[in-house]
Amino acid sequence: MRLLATVMACLLLTGTALAGSPVDNAAYEHERVPCDMQYVCIDWDFTLGDQGFATGACDATGGLPVWAWGTSTVPGAPGTVWGTVLNANYPNNMGDALIAPAFTVTDCCHLLEVYHYYYFENNFDGSNVKANGVLITPVGGYDATISTSTTYYAYCVDNEPGFTGSFGTSWAWDCWDLSQFMGQSVELTFEVGSDSSVTYPGWYIAQIRIGGQMPSPADESTWGRIKGAFK
Repeated sequence: MRLLATVMACLLLTGTALAGSPVDNAAYEHERVPCDMQYVCIDWDFTLGDQGFATGACDATGGLPVWAWGTSTVPGAPGTVWGTVLNANYPNNMGDALIAPAFTVTDCCHLLEVYHYYYFENNFDGSNVKANGVLITPVGGYDATISTSTTYYAYCVDNEPGFTGSFGTSWAWDCWDLSQFMGQSVELTFEVGSDSSVTYPGWYIAQIRIGGQMPSPADESTWGRIKGAFK
């Protein structure tokens, strides 16, 4: 009965929204892992608009705002995107959060998938994702802990795991599992920070999806009966 209720709920949701700091910018090799997603409950495609995202402070001590939506000169950008300064490098001492509309995490809406590009000063500047203020880690892991130096400070993400350096300056999908927030209303923040010198293009996001998975093969017969009910 629980499987039936879960699948029915997923079907309904799918129908509604298918520093004089040292510089070493070698590409990191963290594993890029897309979600194995069958249901798409929410699809925030920024080529179609800003999708109601907002920006806001993420560090009580300061940090310059940088997030903007529009056309970017970043190589390979698929259209309009959210980015940290659209057509130039981010500034020194940036610290800004891109805030997603809140949604409820459910069995069929517990995976977060982000199509993005980043290029930061290695180890000293970077970004990460938080849910209700809690740092969440992608399936393939982050690159490193950002700004462990006691001399330089990266607003919003200082001494936290995150994306830093570059990943071959390419666009790719990363996946987060939000199961720890099951049943809760969640607000995602995409946070960036830099120290007092050396800048690069930053972080650009083209699409964010929330979804889940189909029933397992063992449940195939049950799934077939459910699909038949909708014919």
